[in-house]
Amino acid sequence: MEMAHTRARAIYQRMESEGVCVRAMRDSQVGMFMAPFVETCAGLDIACIGVPMENSIPLRTSTAEGPAAIREWSQWMGPVHELWGTIPFDESAVGDFGDMSFASGDLADRIEQIYRQFKSFSDAGIATLSLGGEHTMTYPIMKALGESEPLGMIHIDAHADTGGGVIPDDPDVLSINDASPFRHAVLSGALDPTRCVQIGIRGRGEHFWDFSHQTGMRVITATEFYDRGVDSVMAEALEIIGSGPCYFTIDNDGIDPVDMPATGLPEPFGIRAIDVRKMIRAARPLHIVGADFCELSPRNDPTEQSANLSAALCFELLCLLVESRRNQGKTIRKTYWRRPEQEEKQ
Repeated sequence: MEMAHTRARAIYQRMESEGVCVRAMRDSQVGMFMAPFVETCAGLDIACIGVPMENSIPLRTSTAEGPAAIREWSQWMGPVHELWGTIPFDESAVGDFGDMSFASGDLADRIEQIYRQFKSFSDAGIATLSLGGEHTMTYPIMKALGESEPLGMIHIDAHADTGGGVIPDDPDVLSINDASPFRHAVLSGALDPTRCVQIGIRGRGEHFWDFSHQTGMRVITATEFYDRGVDSVMAEALEIIGSGPCYFTIDNDGIDPVDMPATGLPEPFGIRAIDVRKMIRAARPLHIVGADFCELSPRNDPTEQSANLSAALCFELLCLLVESRRNQGKTIRKTYWRRPEQEEKQ
């Protein structure tokens, strides 16, 4: 029986003709979603990259292994978006830079290295999909992507991540860690707090997030989210963020631990996974310049279903980036594993 979806058949055939073993479903020779591994920004529209950073996670560790776990499961996802019909490899030049290799274990050095890497993406006009790694990584990413114009933000998380200290008013409150990336992004000028929406906030850390409220971020608790529903919450989010550049960031503990046990700090009564997917899809009209999925700790879920779910949500984020490029009138280019001119020389 022939595959009814002719565009799907065509992309599978093109991938196979360019050397991708589509039937393998787990192929170490290709990267995220079977995108080609790349080493330079030349000719690229969207960069996938792992940031295996784990410097301030206090317990239930292994988030440094998150990018590799997501990449492995990602090869089961796509290549066609089930609702939009988006085929990223036919509509954008996508490449996987693999996982960053840090030159130092020092937190400040790592933040600087992440900033430099993403500054090169920003300077080249490349949108980014990043796999964490602890949420600290999002601060230098935002600092790079928001250097020319402050970013708005959709942030799904159990925690607002605008604190820093172990207890309120701790003198260590200004330290950079996975509880403070958005405080530092605002203070650096990379993030416009009046265009930020934080969704799913709940649990033991509520007393840490005064900075969010004081600077004008819209904080939507998990309770409010379910009282109102996805459509109402996202309609408000789109109005707040407007037409300017926006970053979409997900900490996996924003998702209820029933769906996502592989997290370092599980908070009950969270957002269900299917509603996270709905929020990503509702963000389609926005100008999304980057996205990330953080804090998957694979060892906390031996079934690997957390990694599977993370990869599925990352495919949604990839398609969101592709749709944003289309909405911004960017040039439509294809992803190549083997360039046509290379084939002609053989």
